[in-house]
Amino acid sequence: MPSHNTGLTDEPVGMSDIAAAAGVAVSTVSRALSGARGVGAARRAQIMQIALDLGYLSPVGNTPERPVPARQARITAVTPESDRWIFGSILAGLHDVLAPAGSSLNMLQGLSASDRVRLLADSDPDADLLVLVPAPPDLTPEQIRAVRRVPLVVAGSLLPGIPSVGIDDVAVGEKATNHLVNLGARRVAYVYYGDHDGSLGVATENRRQGYRRAIARAGLEPWEVEVPFGEGAGREAAETLLASDSLPPGIFCASDEMAAQMMAVFRQAGVTAPRDFSIIGVDDHPIAGMLGLTTIAQSAREQGRAAATLALRLLRGEQPTEAIALPTRLVVRETTRRMEP
Repeated sequence: MPSHNTGLTDEPVGMSDIAAAAGVAVSTVSRALSGARGVGAARRAQIMQIALDLGYLSPVGNTPERPVPARQARITAVTPESDRWIFGSILAGLHDVLAPAGSSLNMLQGLSASDRVRLLADSDPDADLLVLVPAPPDLTPEQIRAVRRVPLVVAGSLLPGIPSVGIDDVAVGEKATNHLVNLGARRVAYVYYGDHDGSLGVATENRRQGYRRAIARAGLEPWEVEVPFGEGAGREAAETLLASDSLPPGIFCASDEMAAQMMAVFRQAGVTAPRDFSIIGVDDHPIAGMLGLTTIAQSAREQGRAAATLALRLLRGEQPTEAIALPTRLVVRETTRRMEP
């Protein structure tokens, strides 16, 4: 990243100064600052930070200029899609708290990471507060603070220094992988998919970090299977494993929904859990209980409720900065078993 001079000068700072410091064209700076499309998430955050450092933009606090009564509050939740169980459950939790308070809750969905950052940079988003469900990947808390133009809460991700609610996804990855290793699996595959724009979601990446830590401690070789985002991600992942020389004895899926799809494909191929392999997911989606799927359970709806409580505190003029990590737990069911040495 190009360095930039943050010292004060007698000349007013213009877009050309920001462009020179960022090493980009003036038109790119204009699009980044106006919230227009065509600028990547990380690049937009870099430009916004330079604009702040040079005094072109003024810092924006994470509280409204004056307290907003709950019954007048306009809150917008921003999510990649609402039909995934995890995001839908968080949205339901937001509604549980905000509806009785009389707040208006709107939703924007189908937004990529770049779209979510673009919305953050909008100086007039028609909302008193935004709730990101979850945070865009590849941005640090400092970059998010630089981009943000209105008060912000994050649900589904933990961001130090930003009011947020989530789970420790690195620990989730370790917990799931350790379970399979402790059952005797000497090969464990981590199966996951990317975001809309091809990047990895924050939770997926953190779970991969936890997986890698546990695999390294056990002295095993990692086996990672990444497939494109889409409704058939689980099917594609299962077909990828079925085409390999042999199935891994342990399979860790980034979500229960993905694990359920994979189990259906495996069953069609004549292999089942736990006879031929052990498989574990994440979430404790209702389908996990129906299939007897071992999982790492999280309370997604409670994340939404806690995020809504933080939002109301911000609108009252308080300044919460805590990142609230909710607990997870291993739920052992029929799809994992001890393996023969």
